[in-house]
Amino acid sequence: MIQRIQTLYLIIAIGLMVAFFFVPFGYNIDTIAAEGALIEQPLTGLNQGLSLIIPVSLSLLTMVIAVFSFKSLSGQKALIVLSALLIGACAGVVIYYLTAGYKDTDPEVAIRTVWGGGGLLLVAALLSLYGAYRGVSADQRLLRSYDRMR
Repeated sequence: MIQRIQTLYLIIAIGLMVAFFFVPFGYNIDTIAAEGALIEQPLTGLNQGLSLIIPVSLSLLTMVIAVFSFKSLSGQKALIVLSALLIGACAGVVIYYLTAGYKDTDPEVAIRTVWGGGGLLLVAALLSLYGAYRGVSADQRLLRSYDRMR
């Protein structure tokens, strides 16, 4: 069972991060006092600029490299940890966007930010990476026990 479960976990994490690009993690709700209109704009990974595109893309790259670096288990673990740190940075940016809020120069416009739920994809990806890390560690223990038996 060497190198099967962690590959599955890594593929799941890759899918979750790709979905994060498109699923809204929050919404900007603009209220225009004069017209009484509400404008709702989704906040996704793609429409927030480089602050989320770069770390998500780098985490995807490290996860893809980790899938193909199965011959070096310690290198694979390092790539998984690096990817988890990048996802943690993405989560920090998402929390900042949702809590800092936005300001408009027009006093007639009130902007508030609400939770959209797409940020949970980051948590699910972190849990999947944890499972991949445990799978690699189990393989390392298994290989060490085989080496002791010789």
